[in-house]
Amino acid sequence: MNNTLKFPNDPKDKLFFTELQKKVNAYFKLNHCTKTGNSFLKLKAITLLLSYIILYLLTLRVQSIQCYILLQAILGILTISLALNVAHDAAHGTFSSSANWNKLMLYTFDLLGANGYLWKMKHVHSHHPHVNIPNMDGDIKQSNLVRIFPNASFKSFHKYQYLYMPVFYLCYTLVWLFFRDFRDILSSNISGKPGFKHSKRAVLFLIFGKLLYLIRIIVLPYILLPFSFGQILLGFVALHFASSVTVALALISAHVGEDSIYPEPDEKGMMPFSYVRHQIITTVDFSTSNSFLTHLFGGFNHHVVHHLFPKISHIHYPVITEILKEVCAKHKIPYKSNPTLWKAICSHFNFLKMRSANNLAVEYLEM
Repeated sequence: MNNTLKFPNDPKDKLFFTELQKKVNAYFKLNHCTKTGNSFLKLKAITLLLSYIILYLLTLRVQSIQCYILLQAILGILTISLALNVAHDAAHGTFSSSANWNKLMLYTFDLLGANGYLWKMKHVHSHHPHVNIPNMDGDIKQSNLVRIFPNASFKSFHKYQYLYMPVFYLCYTLVWLFFRDFRDILSSNISGKPGFKHSKRAVLFLIFGKLLYLIRIIVLPYILLPFSFGQILLGFVALHFASSVTVALALISAHVGEDSIYPEPDEKGMMPFSYVRHQIITTVDFSTSNSFLTHLFGGFNHHVVHHLFPKISHIHYPVITEILKEVCAKHKIPYKSNPTLWKAICSHFNFLKMRSANNLAVEYLEM
């Protein structure tokens, strides 16, 4: 967390969170289970990894270009499901009670073309402590392409952002693969720590990981399959379009919608709300009753609970979300959730439309 940032103490919020913690702890005690992943999560991880390996090997044997592109697109969706179900939990130390297993599973990101070291740093050490705080949240960083924060400068092209952003979302993981990780490894402020410097080993590992991924996804198929280089690239693009859409749906639905707010500290670094309330009002759940989406997105649709209890595995989120709803209602805490994924998508594009107007706003006066 940025050392200059402070959250006020609120007795009511403290009372709320104390009760919530007691009920959550009672759930684990009653069911005799740990807060890390259970045998079901490990089975899910094995299933996803084996499915990925088998599907990848199938792509190296197909003789039809149409079948190859289809398999690559499915591989793209599976890539994100693996990252969100396995590597995300590992980054938080919740995949397993073993630190070594968590460290090993974090490399799943590298297997998929990203970089686990950088992702953990941005997500755990930048996003979580500074969620939705302008210029501090490393996962929601303002770009000139899109206007997110209410007081961000307005460019003439922003009035069309709800029309052109879907095209850019298709390229999300391509930008991640070829640009974002390299930008971050060269940055000295990735985690809100001015002057931070990455080791040479981290830089070399990133480069090696990217090269290995490109050899596996592009070079090997070109050598082994009867397709032109252009056709192989078409499959590569199909993979990343599919993975980009999948990860975008998970990420934008939780923090960038009509109900999203972006509180800022005052001149002394004091935030307007307590840390607990801040986590709740800056995060929105979606489709919490849809078990398929819960497994596909690794519990990202139960995102409020994740921000309140990042040290608990996503496998427990559906139960804890119900506890959260009950305690929020009792203490009149504004828990927010979109009932369906479609509603969350519509909320996001309504948000982009809202931000396409040239106005300034303060959106959290009464929370």
